[in-house]
Amino acid sequence: MRRRRGEGGRQGMPRTLRARCARMAVTAIAVALLASACTSDFGGSARFLFGRSGDGIAQPVSIQVTGLEPDEPVVLRAQAHIGSGSWSSRAVYMVPPDGRIQLSTQEPVAAPYPRPDPAGLLWSMTGPPLSQQQLEAEWAFGSLDVGFTAEQGGRLVASTVLHRPPLATGTRDRDVLGSDLAATGDPDASGFAPTARVGALVSALPTPVDLRPGVILIDGDEGGASGAFAAHMIASAGFPVFVLPAFVPAGQIPGSAALSVETFDAALAWFSSLAIVDEDRIFVYGTGAASALALWFAANEPSRIHGAIAADGATALQCTSASGSPLLIQHGLPLPCANPDRTIAGTDILPLVRIPGPLVLACGTGDRLLPTACAWTRAGQLARGNQEGDTFLYAQGAGHDITTPPLLPIGLSDLPPLTAQATEAARAQFWTVVIDKLNGAMRP
Repeated sequence: MRRRRGEGGRQGMPRTLRARCARMAVTAIAVALLASACTSDFGGSARFLFGRSGDGIAQPVSIQVTGLEPDEPVVLRAQAHIGSGSWSSRAVYMVPPDGRIQLSTQEPVAAPYPRPDPAGLLWSMTGPPLSQQQLEAEWAFGSLDVGFTAEQGGRLVASTVLHRPPLATGTRDRDVLGSDLAATGDPDASGFAPTARVGALVSALPTPVDLRPGVILIDGDEGGASGAFAAHMIASAGFPVFVLPAFVPAGQIPGSAALSVETFDAALAWFSSLAIVDEDRIFVYGTGAASALALWFAANEPSRIHGAIAADGATALQCTSASGSPLLIQHGLPLPCANPDRTIAGTDILPLVRIPGPLVLACGTGDRLLPTACAWTRAGQLARGNQEGDTFLYAQGAGHDITTPPLLPIGLSDLPPLTAQATEAARAQFWTVVIDKLNGAMRP
């Protein structure tokens, strides 16, 4: 039987295949046009590129834009919509002859940061004022989708979205109760009610199989440097953290509600008993008002504490007021503390030489909240002497809050641009040092 025309043979592809190919061609053209419309009004060549060493919200990012019109200004914007509202930043750059903007090497024409900065658009975002609880919910436990746009001549030439998982990704939290501490048999835990919340354990997921250095974080509720931020930064690197409120009730810093030595000792006994914790490699961490507490425990319990990390605070145990309100109590009695009105030279610095392992002290030279922060750090360094493995970070031009995880737009918007950028750089340096010290304390 002769085939009908159109059923194959010399007509080439079957009709169904030709139709399918035609549909695919139309679809491809539509996609190409859509991509062109979204990315560029100059032929679709402009685009954002991101260099990343990890996906986490505090992991380094390097931003660049290619395919731009040379020798013309470009306006870059970043915007994120989260539960608390809209956060955004803006910067203007002059495009060099190669049409490429690299934020890490190029100085902006106008921006909240005056110097080249690989991720300045992220940490310089501003948004609505937030409570401490909102800060933690949005920036420690929430993910972030940041929309980036580039405009030239009033036209959108490139856009993209960068997803940033929460700081708490890969970690888990659980409350530590009085019953947990009492189960160790430590006599210091006998005074806790079974259901009383003593603190929190923050650990990595999945649980590491080898022993790890652990950190007791004395939480002074320092805004972006609070326990929720620091603990998840450390735990996401694989190290277990016990978050112990520096003052009670939790989340407040009233001078009359001092931490007791017995509470710390009971927490240390329980934390040391965990299967994942190397009991001979425990660090204590504190910032701001809690920094002196961390240093006091490290210096007074060298057989149980390996190293210490402290920043933005005094290196002496000062009273919370000139009237003598204590920072620490033992057996219900206040421990001696120095009058905060005394000069540093007239105050007894803690015996930091007793700490057996690494000591990290850090400060910002532009600290307006505690202008003497670096003088305290220097006094601590002199008291410590030269010890292998120590790091003393004097962050030039940085403000008070140098221990918030990097790339979070917290505590920077009210600072002068140079101070804000120096503070952000100090945050990245501080956390690199902290994680390096913990990694260095792991047994072979």
